[in-house]
Amino acid sequence: MKWLHKLLPSPTPKFDEQVSIWSIGPRDAKTFFRIVLALWLVALARIVYKKSDGWSAGSSGAVVESGGTIWTRGADFALAVLVDFGAVCLATAVVAMLLARTLTVLGDLLMSLYQALVNRFVVPVIEEHMARGREEGLKQGLEEGRERGLEEGIEEGRAAAREEWGRWNERRMAAEREGREFVETPPGA
Repeated sequence: MKWLHKLLPSPTPKFDEQVSIWSIGPRDAKTFFRIVLALWLVALARIVYKKSDGWSAGSSGAVVESGGTIWTRGADFALAVLVDFGAVCLATAVVAMLLARTLTVLGDLLMSLYQALVNRFVVPVIEEHMARGREEGLKQGLEEGRERGLEEGIEEGRAAAREEWGRWNERRMAAEREGREFVETPPGA
């Protein structure tokens, strides 16, 4: 009995289930309509070109009476084109229906191949370039840090020396004011 349930359609449509009269799934619908449009335009252009050979505004063809106006000839021309296009219209839709899934799958395969080639050849170059940039940035940062640290160290040393000289000078001046003898050696001597 389970085999019978497998043969019956599901009551809820699946994502890629074909639901239209053209048996085109939602995934292939855009491809189908693009192909139909392209084929219809090509077919219409070819039919108009073939029909326009004997249908000029100044000549009277076998189909158009010589007494007809340009509007009558234009209407007859449009009707002749539409009659031929009507026969081609269904055929182009069927061809598009047959090509839609194939072209969608082919497009997916080409995109997968493109992504594989990018991952194989482009991504390693980008990663190498980024790693080299990180290394150069780290080296430059270390050098700048050392230079900045050296400059800050020198500045701190100078500030400490100035402070030490200032205190020594204050003690010397205090000894002079008090009249004491100042025998302390200057800093760094």
